[in-house]
Amino acid sequence: MQMKENGLRPAFRYWLMFVIGWVFLTMALGGATRLLEAGLSIVDWRPVTGIMPPITSTQWQQEFSKYQGSPDFKARSLMTLADFKFIFWWEYAHRLIARMLGFFIIVPFLFFWRQGRTISPDGKRVLLLLFLVGMQGGLGWFMVQSGLVQIPRVSHFRLLAHFLWACLILSYLAFWLQQESTKIQRRRGQRIYLHTLSFLCVVQLALGAMVAGSRAGYVFNTFPLMGDSWGPPVFLIYDGWVENLFYNQFNLQFFHRIGGWVLGLLAVLGWRLGFRELTLLIFLQFILGVFTLVLRVPVSLAVLHQVLGAFVFFRIRCLLYSSKLDLDHNLGR
Repeated sequence: MQMKENGLRPAFRYWLMFVIGWVFLTMALGGATRLLEAGLSIVDWRPVTGIMPPITSTQWQQEFSKYQGSPDFKARSLMTLADFKFIFWWEYAHRLIARMLGFFIIVPFLFFWRQGRTISPDGKRVLLLLFLVGMQGGLGWFMVQSGLVQIPRVSHFRLLAHFLWACLILSYLAFWLQQESTKIQRRRGQRIYLHTLSFLCVVQLALGAMVAGSRAGYVFNTFPLMGDSWGPPVFLIYDGWVENLFYNQFNLQFFHRIGGWVLGLLAVLGWRLGFRELTLLIFLQFILGVFTLVLRVPVSLAVLHQVLGAFVFFRIRCLLYSSKLDLDHNLGR
């Protein structure tokens, strides 16, 4: 309590907010890298030595030669060294920003620890955060590996795992951030609403990742109809129902559309319950999704759509972690 009163604890809170912003920056760069089809340009994973990019002409040629042995190059064999450098720098920037996240976590924390600006749970929390970030790096390489074997496209299931793990990191950071805030009393109905919205938001984010990974966003670029109908023209393309649920691009886009409508309706309820910021964010996300679809997934809009979706989830978790049950209201006092 004394740390909060003498002004030391707010500096710790600003550090947490900076880390959260850096996570969103990493997600934005990851989304842009995928949309620019640059994610398979670096065909090996060197967490330490990979920090240094190619500098000399010989180093660039060596890096390009490694890429030329990958399925991604064989699918677009007319690529020149200049073309390769363009996609390389996008993937390199994404990996570098992700690596710097670990630095921005541990170094300032050690400074705060030496200055006595931490409290007892912080050490365990930062270790868990470093574990989550390290696992995210491993999942990223696990995802890239799937596109370096035969088909030059990462598995949309591995992309899903990579994206949802990033959302898990955001949820954990929201929990930590709200430990620095005053709890707000909320009615039981408000808390149930936030829990429901949080779950459905994760489902929608998962569907969005599946749509992105399978490139299902390109199959129908009309709204609100899918071509001439409200639903997918062919629901059963494959023999098994599992394949039709998780591999059929028509179905994946349809499910993601349905998720958008459901969240939009819940946003209206949220306005009545007092969560007007969330309502506006969800409506903005819905509109961005529509424009991203009908304009055939432009990079800028698609990245903004992805990052805003993650931010909506982050805000929901913040509201949940900052709330406590209003017992007086629920007991009728």
